[in-house]
Amino acid sequence: MKNYVLISFLLICISLNAQTNDLLKAPEVDSIFSSKLAGEFFYESKQYIGSQFFNKEWTDGDILLSTGEMIYDKFLKYNGLLDELVWLNKYNYGKFKLDKSYVKEFWLKNVEGSNLHFIKINVSDTSKVSGQDIFVEVEVEGKLSLYIQRKITKQWPQDVLVDNVLYRYDFIEATPKYYIKLPSNEYLVMTKLRRLAFLRLFPEKKKAISKIIRENHLNIKIESDFVKVIELMNQEAIF
Repeated sequence: MKNYVLISFLLICISLNAQTNDLLKAPEVDSIFSSKLAGEFFYESKQYIGSQFFNKEWTDGDILLSTGEMIYDKFLKYNGLLDELVWLNKYNYGKFKLDKSYVKEFWLKNVEGSNLHFIKINVSDTSKVSGQDIFVEVEVEGKLSLYIQRKITKQWPQDVLVDNVLYRYDFIEATPKYYIKLPSNEYLVMTKLRRLAFLRLFPEKKKAISKIIRENHLNIKIESDFVKVIELMNQEAIF
């Protein structure tokens, strides 16, 4: 059940005694002084080997809501396994999975020395009739844009013996997905960074892109180099 979480200093009054997803209630206050986030209690599954979060530590961050309101300085984690933004209430340490439909963009500050910007985009999914909303990290925006979904996926199960009892866990690891947005607003998708696979996406621009890669000594397999290639394609007006 979706629960409306009132974000203000009044959150200190919210009890953590409830262990179910019952409606989370908070006192009504003037909306001029507070903003609402929609979401539900988040219970982290322990059945995995590996972290399901892109940023493993709680990180200070800001959120732009679909209403246009900004929410500042919240403790956030991006869950790449579920493709969800999770908020830690610093007053009572409750964890909440925020409703994706209410989140337009968010920023994670000082993650390994960098400030990261995520936005929500809608992309087609071959397994579904309609498009799918996903969170992606913004790497390049221009005539060509590059977004990276910081996806984490299950790889294989593994049996672990704990106190003479055999438990089965799922091994998970990062499997980023790369979305290249064309001037036509269509997306090209790469699941692995490979030079030939990248060049095949642009058959008519193959020679010009190969020249950029060669002259700048870039290796497509390295994510930072791949980002640089997209930036240079914009600078040199390949499109």
